[in-house]
Amino acid sequence: MATGANLTSGVAGGERRKSSVVEGFGIANNLARLTSMALAHLLYAPPSPKLPQYTPLRRAAIDLLGRGFTVWEPYLDVSKVLLGLLEISCEGKAVPNLNYKLPLTPQADACRTARHALRLIATARPAAFITTMAREVARYNTMQQNAQSINTPLTQSVLHKAKGEILQCVEMLIDKMQSEIAGLLVEVMDIALHCVDGNELKNRGLAELCPAICKFNQISHCAQTRRIAVGANSGNLAIYELRQNKCQMIPAHTHPITSLAFSPDGKYLVSYSCAENRLSFWQTSTGMFGLGQSQTRCTKGYSTAPIPDVSRLNPMRLAKLVWINNRTVTLMLADGSETRFNV
Repeated sequence: MATGANLTSGVAGGERRKSSVVEGFGIANNLARLTSMALAHLLYAPPSPKLPQYTPLRRAAIDLLGRGFTVWEPYLDVSKVLLGLLEISCEGKAVPNLNYKLPLTPQADACRTARHALRLIATARPAAFITTMAREVARYNTMQQNAQSINTPLTQSVLHKAKGEILQCVEMLIDKMQSEIAGLLVEVMDIALHCVDGNELKNRGLAELCPAICKFNQISHCAQTRRIAVGANSGNLAIYELRQNKCQMIPAHTHPITSLAFSPDGKYLVSYSCAENRLSFWQTSTGMFGLGQSQTRCTKGYSTAPIPDVSRLNPMRLAKLVWINNRTVTLMLADGSETRFNV
C-alpha cells in the first residue's frame, strides 16, 4: 500500500511539475516576465569585462528571444528588441559561407544568431514586425527632415546601416506569409522605399529592385511619372510621389482594394474593389510646371458584377487589371471572365 501511495504521489507530483512548467510561462505568471527581462538585459547590456560583446551567454539570449518571442512579447519593447537585433546583424559584414564548414568568429556567430532571431520573430508575429518597422521608418524620416538640428549623423543609425537586412526580412515574409502581408501593404511600401536607393529605383524600377513586393496586384509603379500606388484593406489609395518624397492618402473605396494599375502613359490610375463591386478611374493633376500640391480625383466609376464566394478563396489571384491602351483597361477575374472599361 505504501508503495502504491508513493507511486501515486510521485505521479501526482510529476503532473504538478509538468503543469507548473506550462503555467510558468503563461501571461499571468512572473516567470515569463522575469525571463524576458533577463534576456532583454543580455541583449541591451553594453560590453563589459564581465559580459563581453560577443559571448556565448549573449548569443544564447538572442537565440531564446527569437525562439520564444510569442511568450516574451507582452513584456518586451518590441521596437527596442528589433533595433538591437538589427544592430548586431549589420555588424558582421563578412559572415563565412556555412556550406564550406568554415569556423565562425564570435562576431560572425553573433551576427548569424541575430539574423536568425529576426526571422523567427518576423514569422511568429508578421504584423507586429511590419508595423513596428514602419513606425521606426516614420520616426527616421521625421529625423531626416530635421537633420540640421540633430548632432548625430543619420548614416550611423541602425535603420540606415541595416537597410539590406530589413528588406530581406520583408521579402522573406512576402514569400512565406503572403496572405498575412496583403493587409499591410502600405506599411510594407513605407519600409521598402526606405530600404531601396532612390536613384536605383529611378533607373531600374520597382519590379527589378523588389520583385517580391510587385507580386501584389494592389501595387503599381509608374516609371514615367515616378509614382507608386498602393491599395489598402481600408479602401484607401496611397499614392507615393517619389519626386517630392511625399505620400497622399485618398479614400477611394468603402471596402478593400483588390487590384490597381497605372495606364501606360501614367495619366490615369484604375482601382477595383471586388467587395464593393466597383471600378474607378483616377487622374492626378499638378500646378503649372509641376509646381504646387498634386491632387488626385476620380474621373469615372463603374459598377461591376458580383463575384461568387468560391472565387474569393484566393484573394491574391482574385482579379488583375491590364491596360490595352492609354484609354482602355481589362478586368481579368479568377473565373476566366474579362470585361473592358474605358476612361
